Formats: sequence, C-alpha cells, structure tokens
Amino acid sequence: MFWVKLFVLVALVLTSCVAKPAAIRELSEEEDFELERQLKLLNKPPVKTVETEYGHIYDCIDFYKQPAFDHALLKNHDFHPEMKPSKVNRPEKVETAEKRKRKRSHNNKTKAVTLKGVGCPHGTVPIRRTTKEDLIRLKTFNEMFDSNIHPQTNSEPGLHYAGGRVRPEWIKKSIGGADGHFTLYQTPYVNQLQFSSGLIKVSNGTDFIKAGWTVNPTLYGDDRCRFFAYLHTREQHCFNTNCPGFVIVNTDIPLDYAFPEVSQTGVHMVEARFYIFRDPLNGNWWLNIGDKEKTIGFWPSRIFTDLAYNADDVFWGGELFTIPNSKSSPMGNGLKVEYDDPKLYAYARDVSIVDADSQKIIGVIGANEVISDIGWDYVRQNYFYVTKYWGRTIMFGGPARIFGK
Repeated sequence: MFWVKLFVLVALVLTSCVAKPAAIRELSEEEDFELERQLKLLNKPPVKTVETEYGHIYDCIDFYKQPAFDHALLKNHDFHPEMKPSKVNRPEKVETAEKRKRKRSHNNKTKAVTLKGVGCPHGTVPIRRTTKEDLIRLKTFNEMFDSNIHPQTNSEPGLHYAGGRVRPEWIKKSIGGADGHFTLYQTPYVNQLQFSSGLIKVSNGTDFIKAGWTVNPTLYGDDRCRFFAYLHTREQHCFNTNCPGFVIVNTDIPLDYAFPEVSQTGVHMVEARFYIFRDPLNGNWWLNIGDKEKTIGFWPSRIFTDLAYNADDVFWGGELFTIPNSKSSPMGNGLKVEYDDPKLYAYARDVSIVDADSQKIIGVIGANEVISDIGWDYVRQNYFYVTKYWGRTIMFGGPARIFGK
C-alpha cells in the first residue's frame, strides 16, 4: 500500500530533535502522481499569495472555495465572509478597577502577543500552502496518531494529558464554551512524530474540538510554537483545515499561525487567550483568539452529532504525543510543577466557562477536577492564591519520559 511504504521511509528519516524537512527518496511515477492529485485537491487556486518573514507561504483563497465547503454536509450553505457570532453570545468579561490595575502592573513582566495579519484581501481567507513534504509527514503522523489514541491507557504510549476539567453537573450550569489565557512556550526537544500542546478541549460524547498552541514538527516541518485547532467527529478528525469542516472568516490570522514571541521561564511571560463558544441561535461553535476577541471562524453545528448541543466536558491543560516504545517530548516548558508560582510553568490562567443559559463568561473557582495520566508532578492548580487576575490557574508541564513499555 502506497502510504504504508511511505511510512517506513519517513520513520527512518524523521529522527532529529530540531525539526527539518524530511528527506524523501525518489518516488515512483505512480506515487508522484498520487501526491500531485492530492495537492491539487488541497491547494485551491489563490487570489493572492503571501510569504511571511519566516518563509511560510499562505494562499488567499476565495471564501467560498475554502476546504470547509468540501464537506458533504456543507455543500448547500448560506455562509458568507461577513459572518459573525450572534450578539447574544458575545459576552464581555467585566473587569474591575482592581483587575485593570493588576494588569497594568503586570505589563512590565508580561508581554502581550501582537497578532500581525498576513494581509489577505476582503472575501478571501489565508490557508497555508501544502507541499509534498507536508503531505508525507501529515499522512505518516495521522497513521501514528490514529493508531495510538484509542485505547488510551497509562501503560501504552500515545496521547497523554495533564490539566483540569469541569462538567456541567459539577457547577450546576449548562456549558456553552470555554475560555482561558495560556502562556506560550516553545517546548524544547520535540522530535518528529511527537507534539506538545497547551489547549482548551470542549467535548460532548464522541465529538470534541480543541484549540491552543502547539509545537508539532511532523505537522509543520519546524519546531515553532503555533496556533492550532483540532476537530473530531464520528466521521472525521484532523488538525486545522486538513479535513473539511472549519469555516474561516478572518482574513489576517491563519490557523497554524507561528507566534512571533514565546515565554522565557523566569524572565517574562507571553500569553494568548483562546476562546471557544457555541452560538445558541444556530449551534455553530466559534473560535476566537486574543483579549480583543479576534474571530477566526467556526465549526458548523450540522457537522456534529453530540456537539450539535452544549458541551458535557471541558479541559484546560497540556497534551503530548509520542510514538510507542520511545521517550516522549517534554510537556509545557519541560519543568515539573512543584511550586505555587505560575510564572515558572506553562499555565492556563483565569479558566472560565460560558453559561449556556445566561451567555455570561464565568470563572471556574471550584467544583473542577485536576487530572493527569502521566503523574501528579505534571499538573497543579492555585488553591490558595485565587485572585481576580489569576482566577483558577492550571499549571502543567514536565520533562520527557517513557510512559509504559
């Protein structure tokens, strides 16, 4: 089988700690033809092409030709480039004078993330161009990822997590979304066929969506800290726009955006706010980033079964993935969480949920659970210093380790 042969090849060459494009043997005519066919499906004709300062190529694709609309359930739609969440579900966090003062005094240590757009024209959306090397890495990674996340056990390497979670019955409220401020880190020593992430995960039944930051050399070909989203339904699962479903409306900030600056432990913190919420008028799940709530796009309700309704579980924290029988990457900034000082670790600050009934953003200050399948030294929450600025803060991270045999 074509992809099996490619997997053997790529597994042999993807070994460096610093991510570099994978070497590829000379492909047969049949293999090359198959790659070209898939590239034509993935790379839509651009209206404009933009190259970033890091050498990343983004194509500005006509809104109506973006990959989302290749989904069978989205063939007939009434979506348009000016779409926004309904006003009823765009709550603002109310900041007290004390909280504003704390933010100002904190600015000498915390640098805000400036999201500079890639400049796509109105009516188009930015999508990173896929290369043959990307496609080979992606297929290989998907095969490894899919084969190891189910079943997920403590004794089997694969996808692992450490963070906090909340369920509606614990807080006596219906959950229509989640919010959190995450420190951005370029997790060190993440190898090919591994990743390390800080994220929000919103779930119901077999459906879930994730968003946050990630270091994923196999997916991107480098070890930069990037903005990502992940979709999982009964029919499909993929990162960003690698399968149809996520409708982009933002013309400047692409999924897989490389953050220009990351945190330095003990020196300064760089944060990004991630916010996922459900529009109660149509059931679409929106993704925003930043304190000023830059809207990136949405997952239409019609592609879900269980998440066509509210969420029954929310998670904030870290994840890592590694291939079986190998040492994992670190998580977060690589430090064990030993002290009640968020400035030393990767964290999700002021974690909150959206009350689906009132449409208010409510801080989670109790009735949540700390969870980890890789050890309790990988996660901690601030029980004693729950200020209005920090709210409930989940700290996560730890060194590389072999999990199971």
